[in-house]
Amino acid sequence: MPPLDRQNVLVRIERPRPNVFTVIATGAELSALIAGARLALDVMRAAPDPAADAIEHLERVLADFDHARARLTDSSPDDTG
Repeated sequence: MPPLDRQNVLVRIERPRPNVFTVIATGAELSALIAGARLALDVMRAAPDPAADAIEHLERVLADFDHARARLTDSSPDDTG
């Protein structure tokens, strides 16, 4: 894999308390993680013997993310400039 031309350091993960994490990532990095989660959900749903608990959990996490993103979009100015 060729080296990436990055303007920031690697993704950072901090743990402010047990089982709670703060992730510092660019929009592209976050988009890649969410796209991977959505792809995994599609694969899990198509599995011959799907793990219902895991599907439900991932659906809930993605729905929470979508709601949080919508709140952020509704409450802050466009971050393009």
